[in-house]
Amino acid sequence: MSFPVLLGVADSTTKDFSEEEYKSWSGSQKVFQHYKKSVSTLLDFLGMKNETLSSEITDFVSIEAASLGKGGYGHTVRIANELGYTGMKAHVIDLGGASVTGAIGQARTILVDNPDAVVLVAAADIPKSAFRQISDLKMVNETVCHPEFELDNGATLIAMYGLMMKRMMFEDGISLDDLKEITQKFRSNAIGNPRAFYYGQEITEKQMSRPISDPYPTPMIAIVTDHGFATILVSEKKAEEWKSKGWIKKDLKPLHLVGASHTAHSEYFILKGGFDSPSRNSAEKLFAQSGYQREEVDYAWIYDCFPGQVIQQSAQYFKLSKKDVVSALKTSSLKLSNGKRIPINQMGGILNYQAAMSISAATGLVDIAVQYGLYAQAANIGNVPAHSPKISLLGGNGGIDSINSIALFSSERPSSDRKSRTPELSPLTLNKPGADIGEEGVVWSSTTVNMNPGFSWKPPYSLALIKLAENRFVLANIHEKDGTIRKSGDELQYDRTRVKIEKEGRRWKAVLL
Repeated sequence: MSFPVLLGVADSTTKDFSEEEYKSWSGSQKVFQHYKKSVSTLLDFLGMKNETLSSEITDFVSIEAASLGKGGYGHTVRIANELGYTGMKAHVIDLGGASVTGAIGQARTILVDNPDAVVLVAAADIPKSAFRQISDLKMVNETVCHPEFELDNGATLIAMYGLMMKRMMFEDGISLDDLKEITQKFRSNAIGNPRAFYYGQEITEKQMSRPISDPYPTPMIAIVTDHGFATILVSEKKAEEWKSKGWIKKDLKPLHLVGASHTAHSEYFILKGGFDSPSRNSAEKLFAQSGYQREEVDYAWIYDCFPGQVIQQSAQYFKLSKKDVVSALKTSSLKLSNGKRIPINQMGGILNYQAAMSISAATGLVDIAVQYGLYAQAANIGNVPAHSPKISLLGGNGGIDSINSIALFSSERPSSDRKSRTPELSPLTLNKPGADIGEEGVVWSSTTVNMNPGFSWKPPYSLALIKLAENRFVLANIHEKDGTIRKSGDELQYDRTRVKIEKEGRRWKAVLL
């Protein structure tokens, strides 16, 4: 069997263009220029001519730019034609922030089915340009929050992640100081990288002390930048043929893509109920199907839109306790069940490097490529430690833990004695949202929302997840017995503070008993 291999990775940021010229382009022009720059830089790195790729390409996998607000199959075809490619199959991936790893998985599927395929995976998004005003956060909230069971209560994307983190802090004994240490460590990984968004910028105590939604201040929230990337995947046999023909550099050491999977859960937070995550099942499918063991991984990039996500997904990918994960993350590492310690997110993750909304995991693909000497712009990133791993894991999360995609890479060809097994999957259930008027429950998690532009209420105000009978959940605002809304959730006791559910229009109210 000829295994799929990745030849190299290139990306593009606003730093690759003159500021004046970049400002003059329309949104569509910016997206195309990121595609063009990424592909061009990748081909230069490979030593490959664009005419060669044009004649050889069989498949183009792209991801639509969420910031352009467009939809439809035509995006991929238009971009391919503008790049000078035609006659290939076009594939569009739409898995939110999980799209990049999903696109890599799609390339693997193509190559397993057809080892003669030549797959270009490329994409770009420009949220930093398109979303210029704070009011655009209102649009983001309206996109991710359930219109009936979340939005009217003042829910925000950040508040949802805040609720997840506050429950995790309660259940697993994680402190705000723990989150601060992890955030500071990830920033230190990126601070000496001229290509990073936060190059040379220290986190201040003032920034850390202002939560947008408890417990998250701005340094703990993923950045939004304009970003593009490109990579090419072929079979190992094809790579050797290209070397022999002089089409790519002879000393290139392609990276074997030995596994990929993804798992989807509910689009909306409230439908997940008790924070069920698809990440455990994604990892279980990956390791079961590939024949590799978790303990063989030497390096990992874990999606870190918020510190809570890198904690949760690290724990679920590798079957570790969250408390142990928190301790290891303070050194930008993970300690696996066999005692092996592996480095992660050496470029600072999407909290610090470059991260466009629909292709945020491209940050991780760049990070992985650096570790194998396959990043085209390695001379521009400063002193990022390269650990020369044999096995690396790349994760990707789409939205509020809605979709999880994951891929496994090896510097060596998998041996023939690796056998797949049946994965041991955990059921993902859907919550039945809503409640009966007068129904009682307990506060399960809470957060204080300090910023929600465009909402009719002036922050701060409390937002809580209430657990009802039969393991049902409803999102509500906390009200005192006299009917006034509680501004903060600080005094609430999880699993103990009892409330009665009332409703005002479409807004759910949790009145303290």
